[in-house]
Amino acid sequence: MMKKYVEIFKEIKNESSRKGKEELLRKYENVEGLKEIFKFVYDPLVKTGLAKKKIEKEVCLPTYTQLETIFDAMAYVILYNTGSDQIIQSIQIFLKQLKTEEERELAKSILTKDLPIGISSTTLNKVYGKGFISKHKVMKGQKYNPEKHLTKGEEFIVSLKVDGFRSTTKNLEEGSEFITTTGAKYEGLIELEELMKKLPTGFVYEGELVNVNRDNLSSSDLFRATQSRLKKHGIKKDVRFLLFDMIPIDDYEKGVFDVPYKTRRSFLEETIKKSLPADSLISVVPKFYVGNDKDVIDDLFLEAIGRGEEGLIIHLSDGIFELKKSPSILKVKPEEEADLLCLDVVEDIRGGKCGSIIVDYKGHRVAVAGLKEKWKVDFWKDPSLVVGKIVEIKYFQESKNEHGGLSLRQPSLNRIRDDKDEVSYS
Repeated sequence: MMKKYVEIFKEIKNESSRKGKEELLRKYENVEGLKEIFKFVYDPLVKTGLAKKKIEKEVCLPTYTQLETIFDAMAYVILYNTGSDQIIQSIQIFLKQLKTEEERELAKSILTKDLPIGISSTTLNKVYGKGFISKHKVMKGQKYNPEKHLTKGEEFIVSLKVDGFRSTTKNLEEGSEFITTTGAKYEGLIELEELMKKLPTGFVYEGELVNVNRDNLSSSDLFRATQSRLKKHGIKKDVRFLLFDMIPIDDYEKGVFDVPYKTRRSFLEETIKKSLPADSLISVVPKFYVGNDKDVIDDLFLEAIGRGEEGLIIHLSDGIFELKKSPSILKVKPEEEADLLCLDVVEDIRGGKCGSIIVDYKGHRVAVAGLKEKWKVDFWKDPSLVVGKIVEIKYFQESKNEHGGLSLRQPSLNRIRDDKDEVSYS
């Protein structure tokens, strides 16, 4: 069957139009095992512990597990997703028994969940039905625009925008689940799991995970420290859970809860006050203002930035909970911009278009993935449209990469500066 899969995936990759790819997915829908492969690759909850570089690592152990088919290999790495040398050797021996190099490359792409054929989980759900690939949704906010928002005198609540990692936490009778924005689970948060036992079950608690800040780190440094801790395997201590909402599980799963935010927040504050001590690792995000005077927002924002915080969040007091990007939540945070030289284009991991551009930022190569769809197509067809040009990049803040070099948080391409030939920084 691997030969057949190679042919199918090659045909899908070479089809340039979205509609054409969808037609091919329908055409091959009943090919045995194809949907199983799609679910394995695109389900964010499936973890394999493998990457292409890791698979190519040299190992030599006396024992291995015999795997006959790609489905044996898929089941094996799901069950044993540690990426250990024993796993790698078993996968390498499986790959060697495949007949062609094309089959081996496809198997690597499947097992590392990196299948560059130009489709997404959204495409698969459109073709094969909603829920074919499970997608975890969260309520998101919009960027605050003083000309557009809060123009009718409505009451709002201003709170801190925590620069942490979002967790949707379901508190069940049998225990709590801390869930990432992609639907994966945070593991090893034993202190928080113990504290959740003191809170009412049957609710979803929305909040941000962030390290205990004993060293008084800036917002950006604390973000990196939290990221490093959450990425590590094993037990993770000294992590705070800063809450901003509390929704009954049944209503959360329906996607709508029409109780106003002001009421939900009051109930959350009272629940935490009654259930946990004031110095607990679980607390409610501090609020700075309740009222309808939008003139206070600028002052509160400047104060937050002056303290090194990320920004502010505005909740409309009468805003309901809904699992979508909602005008009931408004984000207030700074935005920087710089005119930088574009060095290169990088292919999208799904193939067939540009996934990011590389710019030079103060002598450091920085990937910018915030591209419009048209740019993704055009830049890949003709890199000269952007490579060697000055481009205007918007970003949240300067940061450091894992090697200690300079990088940018949340960079996006705003426009190509055909009118400029010099680099400039904001």
